[in-house]
Amino acid sequence: MRTLTVKPKTTRQTSSAKSSKPERALYRRNLDMHTILRLQSTIGNRGVRKLLQAEPKHFEERARITNTNGGGSASSNIHATRKLKSGVRVGQIPRGRTFSELNRPPSDAKWRVPPSADLVALLAAGTVDEAVVRSRVRRLLDRMNREGRLRVGASVDIDVVMDEIFPSPGVLDQVAYERYIDPADRTMVYHSVRDASATPRAADRADLRSAMLSAATTARSVATDEAGLRAVFGPALWTSAKSNYRLIHDRLRDVSADIENRITTDYNLDAQETFLGGWASFGGQHMHLLSEVVADPLTAESKATLLHEAAHLAANRIDDHVYYGSSGFEAADHPTKIDNAAHYEELPRRVWGVSRYPGLTFRPGISSSGAPLTTEERIRAGGVEYYRRAWDAAADFDDLIKQARRDQLDGTALSGSTVTRLLEVSPLMDLTLHEQQRSPPEITRLDVTTSESIVRAMSMAGDHVESLTNVMPMGPFRSTADEIAAGVDLAVDAAMAAYGGLLGDASRDRQLADWLYNHYERVHP
Repeated sequence: MRTLTVKPKTTRQTSSAKSSKPERALYRRNLDMHTILRLQSTIGNRGVRKLLQAEPKHFEERARITNTNGGGSASSNIHATRKLKSGVRVGQIPRGRTFSELNRPPSDAKWRVPPSADLVALLAAGTVDEAVVRSRVRRLLDRMNREGRLRVGASVDIDVVMDEIFPSPGVLDQVAYERYIDPADRTMVYHSVRDASATPRAADRADLRSAMLSAATTARSVATDEAGLRAVFGPALWTSAKSNYRLIHDRLRDVSADIENRITTDYNLDAQETFLGGWASFGGQHMHLLSEVVADPLTAESKATLLHEAAHLAANRIDDHVYYGSSGFEAADHPTKIDNAAHYEELPRRVWGVSRYPGLTFRPGISSSGAPLTTEERIRAGGVEYYRRAWDAAADFDDLIKQARRDQLDGTALSGSTVTRLLEVSPLMDLTLHEQQRSPPEITRLDVTTSESIVRAMSMAGDHVESLTNVMPMGPFRSTADEIAAGVDLAVDAAMAAYGGLLGDASRDRQLADWLYNHYERVHP
């Protein structure tokens, strides 16, 4: 590896380091009159008026939202998988309301911030301007406050909180900081990037092994269910699905016999924070699992996760193209299903009694109601897919910056391409890297927690797509495809507005989301 000397605060084009193809945002960004009119029907006249008139710095406070589903486990019945890097695929834990209106319990993890000692040291070092530190801390605290998850519980005035925490220039009051943030609580304070990948504890391994063997037995059983295979995977590809289930059985047994070396988990709660369900490396035949799956593996949902990840170990072509239970899942075409890990959950879920589609014959283009997908349903599915890709890319970047942080802690110089990518994304996400007076920049825990919050926000914004009142754009349009593209564009903007925004500026929110969407599976340099 080699280090790259770069100038701070340099603006870079948001183009991929992997491809020479010109990028284009697939959905327009401007709030034109049609968009404004449709936003009136989705978030209301008052919301649109505030969106257009309020100063950018007030954007995050305009639409403070709370979790409507109450408390609960972070377990999920949806496990969407993404490529983390070559040969690695990762599963998402969506939160709140599912894209298919299935009630999901939210993650117990909160927005996280750095320890107060880190912030004191950052201010003392002087490598990052104090105004930058304050603005980043304010944004993180505001996002925690939006969920009602500061230590005080009730919603508070963030301006008052900031005055308490930063009483005078260059000073951080640690007592005031810890009045709102519990320093011992990993769900509030980010501890260590090193704890984000660890071998499952010895006490958890027996049940984990039993769960994997149980899931393997079910995979072998459904491989003999010709009727079920035909119903889910179609009359031409059911034999391929049969072979894949046998491979899934074999992989589950193989990994269960070597848990210490082939499974890792996350005790730093990074996965809960970003709704990351796990990942699987085909080349390494390795799984990384949510700590709650490892701690409670015998539930049907945990076994579905294990089987899902094993599908990626079974064949390198098996990726994720649509979430389990999301719009259009049952209507996917047969070639998509045969290479989609979530579809291999369906028959085992029927055995375990947790299927969303018991007894249903999946037909391409036909919803579970038996009717063809409507234009509105296709628009919502497109909006969901947009945010899935944006979340996926945000999670890729989060992986990149955390690995870079580990490298710096170990004294390993970052490659030039990594530094370039970090500095490219830093101004988009409001990290501190491009603001630092050193080269290459030092990745701080403030940057790590900010990156995490972006991943989390992309998932939460995407959850609003299905609940928008109206996503139908105003026409006329030359084709249904044009109408769907315009509707998806509307849905993307409206969902972010309903979430409450990220950066205090709707156009900057869309710029970041579009960059992530356009860099799906192309974040790692």
